[in-house]
Amino acid sequence: MLDSEKGFIDYLYILVKWRKLILLNFFIVSIFAAGISLILPKWYSARTVVLPPISDSGNLGFGSILSKLPMSGLGIGGMTEETSHLMAIANSRTVMESVIRKFNLQQRYKTLNSEETIRELRKKTFAEITENGSLIISDQTQTTYWPNKEEVDETRELAKDIANFMTAAIDSVSKKLRSEKAANIRSFIEKRYHKNQEELFEAEERFEKFQNENGVIALPEQTTATISAAAELKAQIISKEVQMGVLENYVDKTQADLIKIKNELRELQKRYDQFRTGEENVLIGNKKYEKRDIFLPLDKVPELGLQYARLFREVKLQETILEFLLPQYEQAKIQEAKDSPTIQILDKAVKPVKRIKPKRAFFVIFWSAVSILVSLFIIFPLEYISELKKTAPHKYEKVVGIFHLIKNDFKIFTKKSG
Repeated sequence: MLDSEKGFIDYLYILVKWRKLILLNFFIVSIFAAGISLILPKWYSARTVVLPPISDSGNLGFGSILSKLPMSGLGIGGMTEETSHLMAIANSRTVMESVIRKFNLQQRYKTLNSEETIRELRKKTFAEITENGSLIISDQTQTTYWPNKEEVDETRELAKDIANFMTAAIDSVSKKLRSEKAANIRSFIEKRYHKNQEELFEAEERFEKFQNENGVIALPEQTTATISAAAELKAQIISKEVQMGVLENYVDKTQADLIKIKNELRELQKRYDQFRTGEENVLIGNKKYEKRDIFLPLDKVPELGLQYARLFREVKLQETILEFLLPQYEQAKIQEAKDSPTIQILDKAVKPVKRIKPKRAFFVIFWSAVSILVSLFIIFPLEYISELKKTAPHKYEKVVGIFHLIKNDFKIFTKKSG
């Protein structure tokens, strides 16, 4: 305990002994650090806060166009990483070059080429995503050494202007990309729309040709009418057959009435065969029908029904596609021509009031603390060497010899360089 206490007293004695050097070094470094902080460039930061683009949900938006297309499942319709897209645009070479040209930053940064200027600008501009999904775009601008009031005001104004211009440049690039995307979608729909028109025309031509060749106007109604007429004709045949059968049992085969019924039955059967095969005209009772007017050949009804269904289905399919594509085509053209902002600005950049660096108080305190540490690193070795001189002369001689050797090395180096 005594040794410990004695050691503390010894250390305290050394500090008090060298107090003038420590305090002098402290004040000199503090004043020097304060002076340096006054001439260092001043940095100012301005920022804008924006919201990412909101996917259109109205009738004219991409969501309404692409959500109905099969490819919407691929993630094309309705962006899910809007903020990340804005981050990529903010760090893009296109935006950086537009900022450099606008504010002549190559001359301000004193860089040799555009690549160096872009690297320098990227060190001073930042884009970050907040927890609520908004995007912060900030710019840091510095003055020269020992700036005057006019230069400080100009730097503050420049920080604000760069932040706002970057926001406008991001919006411009985003609108351009959106327009290109809309143009691609419009082109795709337009090609499909014109192709559908051609396919619909061809389907209608084939359907009309089928109707003209087979006399088919409305297949279900015509089939019903044909079956009804055929049933009526068949009923007359059966009736005549019954009459003929009855007469054959009671009269001679040469009897005039029997011969008449046979002739009528033969004619009805002939007409029925013609009706069934679709040849010539059809006579039902006292009325004569043109085959192409209403009735269809019964033998060909299944085949005609299949052809009719296929052709009719093709026409309806092309009409349905056309009904879908036409409004989407018009919406795509409107979307392509749309020039509304793609981002919403929550906070516009304003002229910064306080500098972000240098932090003068921290700068002075840091270097003042360093000065005290340097003083201690000088004082204690000197005290140790002084103690060796009194208590251990042989060790002191070795320390002095080390210093002499180092001094001689410096002399040799100085002569060679000279």
